[in-house]
Amino acid sequence: MKLSLRFKVSALVLLLVTPLFLFLSYTNIYSTNIVREKVAKSASDTLTLHLGTLDELLEQTSHYLLRTANENMLLELYSDSGPDSVNYYLSIRKLMDQWYSDVSYYTIIRSVFVYHQDREELFLSSQREYYQEKEMITSGLSSRLKTPNLQASLKWETVTIGGEPVLFKVLPDKSGRLLMGVLVSIDSLAQPLTQLESTGGSEQIGMVSNDGKLLWGQFGDEDLALIRRHLDNPAHPVDASIRLSNGNHYLLIDKPSQYSNLNVFILLDEKSILDELPIFQRIIKVIPIAIIIIMAILLALLSRLVFKPIQQLTSGMRILGKGQLEYRLKEGNSREFQIITQQFNQMAEQIGNLKIDVYEEQMKVQQAELKHLQAQINPHFFMNSLNIVFHLVELKQYSLIKKMIGHLVSHFRFIMNTNDTWIPLLSELNHIQNYIEIQMVMYPNKLSYQVQLPKELEYTLIPPLLIQPFVENAIKHGFINNTKPFKVGITVCEEARENSDSCIAIQIRDSGPGFSAHQLDMLNLGLYEKKPTDRHLGIWNVYRRMLMFYNNRARLTFHNAPDGGAVVEIRLPVQRGL
Repeated sequence: MKLSLRFKVSALVLLLVTPLFLFLSYTNIYSTNIVREKVAKSASDTLTLHLGTLDELLEQTSHYLLRTANENMLLELYSDSGPDSVNYYLSIRKLMDQWYSDVSYYTIIRSVFVYHQDREELFLSSQREYYQEKEMITSGLSSRLKTPNLQASLKWETVTIGGEPVLFKVLPDKSGRLLMGVLVSIDSLAQPLTQLESTGGSEQIGMVSNDGKLLWGQFGDEDLALIRRHLDNPAHPVDASIRLSNGNHYLLIDKPSQYSNLNVFILLDEKSILDELPIFQRIIKVIPIAIIIIMAILLALLSRLVFKPIQQLTSGMRILGKGQLEYRLKEGNSREFQIITQQFNQMAEQIGNLKIDVYEEQMKVQQAELKHLQAQINPHFFMNSLNIVFHLVELKQYSLIKKMIGHLVSHFRFIMNTNDTWIPLLSELNHIQNYIEIQMVMYPNKLSYQVQLPKELEYTLIPPLLIQPFVENAIKHGFINNTKPFKVGITVCEEARENSDSCIAIQIRDSGPGFSAHQLDMLNLGLYEKKPTDRHLGIWNVYRRMLMFYNNRARLTFHNAPDGGAVVEIRLPVQRGL
């Protein structure tokens, strides 16, 4: 299969552009990944730095808690004094004053408290209102204070006090009867992160606990579920990419705290990362799209200026090849195609004129062949006719002589004087009946015929001598047994075709032995038409005239009847007489 010019040019353009497009695409992807890695590393380092500040604050607070729980003499005084003693109230007062000063120094501390396990007594110093804070600690930490898990207290835990998440840690004193605890405000602890968030507009920072609860930051439930799913995956990459509910893609970078069960993460908008690309790399990123647009415009221009005129030219050639010689091309805009169009139209006109000339010559040849066929008098038929007349004269059968001579005169007059291209079907069948009547005189009581012609088809026009050659062949080759009666039948009817056009069907049949298998193959394959011989000149002439007058719209078929005998069927388009 040969490829079209459009396909070849398009394939060539793609072959040249595709490697460049792939190289630029690879460069874009590579540069984007490099920038993503650098931005992710920078964000990771910054997050590590700020998280280190948070851990340092927690570590300092842990040291403060440990030092106070083990070295403060006032705690021992409080632990050893009874509720009714002066030392009891004095130690509580001094502890509260001391802790108030400590809370002011350690800005992340929300409250410092002591819980006496034997007395189930709690007092504290806080940045909040005393009694409200005491009530919230008592209700929120009751179970943890009564049955403390000192092993779990090695790290800061997250608890909710009064609906606000805080970090919580308790340690026993030397006596083991007291629990000293500290509540750290997560909002105060996250102050360094707010400074990080304010450095750019594309970052979103959050803080979650190990169980995935959001402790700090503003995220919707859907986005938080996506973030939690990535953080829960132990194999998630350092710079994982997630798509939030707003449709944007973000780099997710997280760091766990060493001293608590906190996990701090930062989201970087990937669109803002491209802002880090140099201007040249941004231009390279646009080049593939520009190449696609330019290639589409180029192919569109080629299609309009080159491919379309060529397609019109090839379509015109196909139309000419189908015989529509009146088709002409419209002149194009370019000079070259104007010249091609003019030459094509001139060629089409010349071919049309040449075909008309050839057609006229063929008509002349066909007319000459028809005249030649008309001039061909079968010598055997002629001699037999004269011999019959001679014997009738000897027998003095003057009525038969008169009839025979009348039939002969009509027969030869029709053959010699038929100059019309078209004759009525009735005239052709009358001539055939006249011919058969002559044969019946030659073979009395041995030959019969039957002709069926609807009255509405009597003046349907056909070329002359179209049926007679088959009747002659039927009598010549079918009537070989003179002792047995021989019958010739001619039936004419009108048939409808699938394309709604009608045709006339002419059937010539006889009661002879029929065609042999070899003869049927030769006749139905049209080999007599391609290789005419003197023996089959009549059939060849019928083939040629049907082709000339009907242009492949006529059909000629041969077969044998089921009960014996040869059958010839001619189907012609209806040509009504005037």
